[in-house]
Amino acid sequence: MPSRSREFREQRDLQASWDRLRAEPWSAFELRRTLDSGLPRIQLVRLPSFSAPSFWEICEYGSEWKLYTSTVVDPHWSKLTVLGYEPVEFDGRKLKTYFKRLAALTLPIAPELRSIGGLDGTVIQLALFGSLSSQVRYQWWSDHPPGWKPLVKIVDHMFKAFGGPEGSK
Repeated sequence: MPSRSREFREQRDLQASWDRLRAEPWSAFELRRTLDSGLPRIQLVRLPSFSAPSFWEICEYGSEWKLYTSTVVDPHWSKLTVLGYEPVEFDGRKLKTYFKRLAALTLPIAPELRSIGGLDGTVIQLALFGSLSSQVRYQWWSDHPPGWKPLVKIVDHMFKAFGGPEGSK
């Protein structure tokens, strides 16, 4: 049985990890999280031109799957910065199912190659994290590459389920 002082230190360290994420903006590309949030498995970001951006993460903690959200403070997709890390009530079995569905997809890796440009629209990012720094990140602006349609369908469903508009709209 742990001593009271050890329990106190563990509680203090846990609270400090939450306080750090809530007090200082942090890069969404670094894997700095709280001690009890779990391992990031999915990161989902929506950066629209004329409305509020959104940031969601699904983490695996032992046999539990948890959903978190943060406030986007710098929405530029190349230096995305967020503040906070708040747990969101959501069915862990559904979160695990999202990860399994996304991980099971077979997609072409080719990005969009049409030479188009623009200033408004919505940037969507989806990252999947495995073990030992294994990760994959998809990003598209308004229109996704045609071969990514199965992925975009799941992403849009996730955005709606988490309380936001579809990602590609």
